[in-house]
Amino acid sequence: MTRLLLRPFGSRPKFIILGLMLVTAVLSAFMSNTATTAMMITVILPIVARMQPGDPARVGIALSVPFAANIGGIATPIGTPPNAVVIAALNQQGLDIAFSSWMLYALPLAILMLFIAWQVLLRLYPPAVEHISLDLSGKLKTSRNAIILYATFGLTVLLWVTEGLHGIRSSIVALIPVAVLTLTTAFEKEDIRKLPWEVLWLIAGGIALGISMKETGLAEWMVGAISWDQFGYLMLLAVFGAVALIMSNFLSNTVTASLLIPLAISLVTSGLLDGVAGMLMLGLVIALGSSFAMVLPISTPPNAIAVSTGMVQTKDMISSGVIIGLIGLVLILVFSIIYWPFII
Repeated sequence: MTRLLLRPFGSRPKFIILGLMLVTAVLSAFMSNTATTAMMITVILPIVARMQPGDPARVGIALSVPFAANIGGIATPIGTPPNAVVIAALNQQGLDIAFSSWMLYALPLAILMLFIAWQVLLRLYPPAVEHISLDLSGKLKTSRNAIILYATFGLTVLLWVTEGLHGIRSSIVALIPVAVLTLTTAFEKEDIRKLPWEVLWLIAGGIALGISMKETGLAEWMVGAISWDQFGYLMLLAVFGAVALIMSNFLSNTVTASLLIPLAISLVTSGLLDGVAGMLMLGLVIALGSSFAMVLPISTPPNAIAVSTGMVQTKDMISSGVIIGLIGLVLILVFSIIYWPFII
């Protein structure tokens, strides 16, 4: 599928990077961004192998996958864990968000950020050559397991997108591939053994750090040190977005969302913000702000996978991740002023 989708982008490095980012973002919107990155990293290895060792675009290509996976993940409720954390917390407050509604809120931002990230990578890591010779031949497999996968993938995505029509929650729909792929043995125990366990340990370390901060009260103290009731509405959104962005760079974005969303709900229930609209707005800011953490390997699983390949150094991720994160935070605030208020 990746070869077929990349073929229209030709052999120019800058368009190859764009193609990789578009394909990664689309897949990450409907799959785990961790699984998408692990899959797409194997796609870029032969591309990087055909480039000169000193070509800066090698780093740009390697970073394009995790950044696109992080950005694409915000477009749907199931693309990245912070979305699910926020939606679950809002559901407990009686605020149900359909799959299509979340896409209406986040998809335009994801598309805009994808092209901005592409331009940032091109500026920081300009290609040294005009063309890269690629072998994009290949066709879709037609084996039994492949057909089962195609059908399961299509059905799952269709049910997710049409949640507003049939009413089946996305968390229930997500059980379909789990059940079908295991019962039909399309997914076997050997596939589990191939998981990048060292990356999972790295992410688990970030989650453990966040849980420890929560259990010891350090996280609550850090969050409580801010006088939230002293801020105006826009400033409150900006501070929540900045705190989410900063914390998720050093903890996992899942833990960050889990820490901040209860505080946001308490501000609404205490009357500091306007009911449903205020709660949803803060939820969007927290979820999306957490997902734009791209500075360190522990920030998100896609980052960790990219660094584990050896093609990317932490300093490369910091320089580009800071720029993209700050731009993302600004755009979140812009959307909270000129777009979300008219559709919520």
